[in-house]
Amino acid sequence: MAEKKSQMYVLVGLVVVAALVWYVEWGKSPASSGFSQVSGTYTPINAQDFGSVFAKLKSTEGTEYKTSGRNIFTMTAVPVAAEEEPAKTAPPKRVYNQPQPPPPPPPAQLAWKFFGYGNLPSGGPRQAFLLDGEEVRIVGEGETVLNHIRITRIGNDKIEFEDTNTHQTGSNQLEAPPGPTV
Repeated sequence: MAEKKSQMYVLVGLVVVAALVWYVEWGKSPASSGFSQVSGTYTPINAQDFGSVFAKLKSTEGTEYKTSGRNIFTMTAVPVAAEEEPAKTAPPKRVYNQPQPPPPPPPAQLAWKFFGYGNLPSGGPRQAFLLDGEEVRIVGEGETVLNHIRITRIGNDKIEFEDTNTHQTGSNQLEAPPGPTV
């Protein structure tokens, strides 16, 4: 009997807890849930009126296809009825100028002057000395300068390079740097 009584108390307690949860969560009014109809922050969405779109679609529903005698599923031309009139002199043929292809890109140019070379360290890969205004640049074979000029070969009397954008090749001859003014 005591066990049934304790089960009854537990059951009544659970019912009371369930009623309390239901009241707190689902028994709220809409105004207390955070949404207020008097709130000035609500702005309606900018919805397009689709009435005019549906009216245009409705007007196209009644359209019928009327054939002109040509099969629309073939690429052949419509046969032309032979004319009984004598042919007039043919108009002069028009000469249509084809668009000219663009000119080939100019050969690659390296704006820096090649004024020497060396091996740094001794016996290492060959390095070229390039003069950019008054600044000396040291580059090796395979390096890219000016973001699009790749040095391909450093010789005794010239430096060869390739423009990576146009794949044009070019070379600069060895030049003596300007000497000191006297």
